Amino acid sequence: MKQSVRFAAINPYKEEFIERPVEKVDNRSAFVRWGTNNAYPEYLSMLNKEVSTLASIINGSVDYVVGDDVTLNIPDIPEKNSKGETFKDIVEQMARNYFRYGGWALHVIRSNEGKVVEVEVVDLRYLRSDKENEAFFYSEEWGNRAKYYRYPKFVPEFTDIASSIHYCKNNETQVYPEPLYLGSIKACEIERAIDDYHLNSINNGFMGSYIVNFNNGRPEDTEMDEIAKNINEKFAGAANAGRIAVAFNDSRDTAVTINELKTQDFGEHYNTAAKNARQRIFTSFRANPNLFGIPTESLGFSSEEYESAFKLYNRTQILPVQKKIVDALDYVFSTTGSITITPFSLDYAVKKVE
Repeated sequence: MKQSVRFAAINPYKEEFIERPVEKVDNRSAFVRWGTNNAYPEYLSMLNKEVSTLASIINGSVDYVVGDDVTLNIPDIPEKNSKGETFKDIVEQMARNYFRYGGWALHVIRSNEGKVVEVEVVDLRYLRSDKENEAFFYSEEWGNRAKYYRYPKFVPEFTDIASSIHYCKNNETQVYPEPLYLGSIKACEIERAIDDYHLNSINNGFMGSYIVNFNNGRPEDTEMDEIAKNINEKFAGAANAGRIAVAFNDSRDTAVTINELKTQDFGEHYNTAAKNARQRIFTSFRANPNLFGIPTESLGFSSEEYESAFKLYNRTQILPVQKKIVDALDYVFSTTGSITITPFSLDYAVKKVE
């Protein structure tokens, strides 16, 4: 007699799920779509939240860029914008956008006389551009019929345009910027997938460890689903460890049997994959893990080694970003030395909290 055996398994992961940084000109829209589903910056933002290594590097790099303090050097510009943000806040947001997306955008606001009086940082998740970066479109919900605001490109000359966008990107040949970690996106997905695997393994009672056989005939599909659902609810998951299973049988011949599946221990494989993924992410930033509170396999990391590693990272990554930020603000305010960034220091004095 032909028998039917049913198993449930996790759906295979498909690489197509990864959002691509393609740029598509849509004739029906005034802007260029950013990503496969016009959601590439949203995808990068999600990675920043769910990949701990990436988040550590970006957060640490932002701290290094902001340094110990930011001082405004333009007397007739308010210390805070209308949102209550200081220039230290503005530098922090510019740096975060740069390390997360590869660029930033400043919303420049002029007075009635045409003078620049205020700037705000626009999260690049909400911004799209035309092909020439001459017009920009803002919406917090990019969908098929998104409603957006249109802003022109900022020009330093006096103008009666109250609001405009000053746009900075690290790739001059494309409409949109590229993240520094573009080459390690798959590594980010590997780290995220490993975390998901371990979480699912715990919540599902380490799926596949045991198989329960009922030896009294094959019920209807709906009854099988109900039995499987009840078993999982009663015995699967971290909160159910050590519970006792009870079965009632007509005889030994029809008794329920529970067999342990001998599966390969993937722990070492996943540890190796996670380590390789982390290394690829750090390599894309040209960074040392110890600079971001992530220990390596070395026996120690002295202050001299830290200072040496920081000097290299500061020279190759932090200083260039700081210069880009200062140049951008100088351009917007038509001056030089608009702000001063006090460099990051381990000996920064911590004020006493009273």
